[in-house]
Amino acid sequence: MASKMSGPVNDREQRYHETLHNVPKAMSELMSSYAGVPRDEQIAHITKLRNEAYAQFPYPCMGTFRFLDLDLARHAAYKDHVLAPLCQPAVPGKPEPLFLDCGCCLGQDLRKLVVDGALPHRLWASDIEPRFIELGFELFRDGDKLPRDHFLCPGNVLIDTQDPSEDQLIKLNDNVTILSISAVFHLFDLEDHKRIVNRCLKLLRKDTGAPVLVIGAQVGAQEGKRVPRRPHIGGYRYQHNSESWEALWREVCGQPQWKDHVEALEVKAKNFGRIRNEDPEADEVITLSEPDPTSDARLWQMFEVWVTFRSSS
Repeated sequence: MASKMSGPVNDREQRYHETLHNVPKAMSELMSSYAGVPRDEQIAHITKLRNEAYAQFPYPCMGTFRFLDLDLARHAAYKDHVLAPLCQPAVPGKPEPLFLDCGCCLGQDLRKLVVDGALPHRLWASDIEPRFIELGFELFRDGDKLPRDHFLCPGNVLIDTQDPSEDQLIKLNDNVTILSISAVFHLFDLEDHKRIVNRCLKLLRKDTGAPVLVIGAQVGAQEGKRVPRRPHIGGYRYQHNSESWEALWREVCGQPQWKDHVEALEVKAKNFGRIRNEDPEADEVITLSEPDPTSDARLWQMFEVWVTFRSSS
């Protein structure tokens, strides 16, 4: 599975910013309160790590410092449906919630959860690139704070295997109650989307009779469509509107291996306009607004997928 950092960008957008003018407010607070990096040292610290990462993984979202936006924390469902259950004390006799960030890259969303009060032992992350995970520990200076065995690599949602050398995610099969997967689906074509949905369903907890959540964000579209990848990569990827996104989940959940086990499915998705904020004092790298077909803003889709399994499955 490709990291969330490797998302495509519009050709109109600049793919590399040599200079970081300011650290967005939420990330700056995270760097000072959690990582212990003073505000006057943050730009240098972040730029050094970014340059090291970009030399190995020249992805546009790394080149443009896109990773400084904490996407999960600004999702409409974050406080009530992600953070709240992860902060609640354990209840005797009831399973604790388990969070997985699939395609975590530098693990910025997971660190934000820790600062906001989520219990660290409930938090897991995965990526296909082990170097991203190590760079995350360097960026946040927290090698002694978080359990490294909760960072699974490789985490490959495109394959179906029982071999942990190919996919460490099998350790969490049937255990995840909150699965965050952002900037992953839009890297692939529709048939791969079906494989990813199937892999997500395998990860989700099925024995409580309560709904479990898949949450995230990705490039959106006014109509579901295939679009060509950049020429040096080749092939196609698929971008969803709310209707095609729901149809994808209903198709997979209706397949023989799932139709008798999924009791209820609720799919929510909303598109926003996404445009780079060039203000050097901006609180965000990317600004989200209501979609405006007359503007140059790209469409960015935030989604929630609630799945309820029959508890006897």
